[in-house]
Amino acid sequence: MSLQTVMHQNQQTIAFLNARNYYCAVASSSSALQCLGSVPSMPQQVDLHSSSSCSFLCESSFDQCMLLTSIPEGDDQCAAHAFIYSRAIPLPYNVTDRAIVAPVLIFNAALAHHLAAIRTSSDSTERSFECLLRAKQLYSLACRSQDIELNPLFHFAVYNNSGLIDLELGKNKNLWKESVGNLVQIYMILVKGGCISRLRHIQGFLESLFAAMPAAAAA
Repeated sequence: MSLQTVMHQNQQTIAFLNARNYYCAVASSSSALQCLGSVPSMPQQVDLHSSSSCSFLCESSFDQCMLLTSIPEGDDQCAAHAFIYSRAIPLPYNVTDRAIVAPVLIFNAALAHHLAAIRTSSDSTERSFECLLRAKQLYSLACRSQDIELNPLFHFAVYNNSGLIDLELGKNKNLWKESVGNLVQIYMILVKGGCISRLRHIQGFLESLFAAMPAAAAA
């Protein structure tokens, strides 16, 4: 199995997600991870330098991959009063480091399960629940041992989406409040650092947060 096969499968996953064919995306993302397991070790790390405005942060491979995606208007508003980072992460074909490839594939698999759960929530509660649990597990794996200071956008997406799943599963609301506090901290780090390109990718976060405040206050 070659790394090019893994890259092609990841592109297929992204295509399914863009087409909102979420269960095909689930199957495709699982295949990508299986393919990666058959690829020999990839010790060389790709250089993904770009014109990011984050001068105080080191160039970060995960964030730079995320910045390769376009930002369609309203792309992340997948549910009322909830900001969901719903863009899959592409992988440039010159990436050769498993430490970069694996977390990206895991994140895309988590996102596929997460969006599939949202799509089927009104049709099959059990199936939606299973997808949410799997997405939660995958999100946790995606950011394990990753440096938040080097990849703030990546961590923001993972923490945000994972926190929404906790809320959906009916876990302690204090966990969500704590998660929101962490997200606001990351957001302010990006603001203070002048990370304009990264902020564009999460531009709906504050809007959805403010929109949810009246409901939270009433509760």
